[in-house]
Amino acid sequence: MSLVYITHHNENIFNLEREPEKPQEASLEVHATSKKAAKFSKGLRDRLSMEYKKHSMITLKDGMRLLTDAKKSYHRTMGCANVPLNPPCAYLRKNQGVKWRRENLHVCPKGGHMPPLPEMGKKEKKADMVPNFVLRNIRCARSTVRCPPPPRYVDTPVGTRQNLLNSGMVPQFVCRKDFGKVPVYIEKTKKMLKQMHGVCCKEQARLMELCGGMKLSESMEALTKPTRADGAPPEMPGMRVMDQAERNDILVGLRAHLNEMTKSYQSMSLLIDSENKRQRKGKLESDLRQLEQDILLLETSPIIYVSLY
Repeated sequence: MSLVYITHHNENIFNLEREPEKPQEASLEVHATSKKAAKFSKGLRDRLSMEYKKHSMITLKDGMRLLTDAKKSYHRTMGCANVPLNPPCAYLRKNQGVKWRRENLHVCPKGGHMPPLPEMGKKEKKADMVPNFVLRNIRCARSTVRCPPPPRYVDTPVGTRQNLLNSGMVPQFVCRKDFGKVPVYIEKTKKMLKQMHGVCCKEQARLMELCGGMKLSESMEALTKPTRADGAPPEMPGMRVMDQAERNDILVGLRAHLNEMTKSYQSMSLLIDSENKRQRKGKLESDLRQLEQDILLLETSPIIYVSLY
């Protein structure tokens, strides 16, 4: 049996249930790219924080005001609470005005090894890869064949010269290869018309077969001619022939309506300066055109069928 000696009475029951100890994680190796990225991000954060803390105007010790490219500044909108005033003895005193200076952040880049300067009186020999354009142009100009002048003729004693090419004195178009031949576009047009004529002939033959061996004009005449013994037009199922009295009544009503619309059209204003007038004029013109077509149809058609339904 063992004995336990308690020397410090600081025991607490809540310390009995402790969390299990976490195993120590193995050390992770950081890649070189991650180190480079972390370094770059740290530099960017430092630069941004420095720019944020920087003000657009900094007052130096000698009183000169330094202008920077920062966006932040003191009292941008409301201004200072108390504007300091110069004493009367400093009014218009020399070199007492506000002095400004722009911050210069330009840094010259570090250049590589520069070649030494050439000695005095010594010409530097250029590389062979660089072409000499001046010498090349001189050689090309020497070897170029001179362009011959165009043929001309003199038509006055004073010596007035005219071009001979398009004057009509030289047979110019006779020497062409297509002289005296039918143009290509006319040949294409003839070929296209021939093909269309063939298509029309086939369609006409098909229609003659449908009409029972008669031409289209003959079939239309057969429909208009009376075929019954009493001289009346042929009967159509569900249709009736319009008699002359009904035709005359319709013509009288159409002509009266045409006169009314013509009168209203002629009574319109001469100045059409609004969209409403323009639409009304267009509607009257279309209605008049339709009335004239209907009257012409009733006057020229000998037989008109009317539906019974």
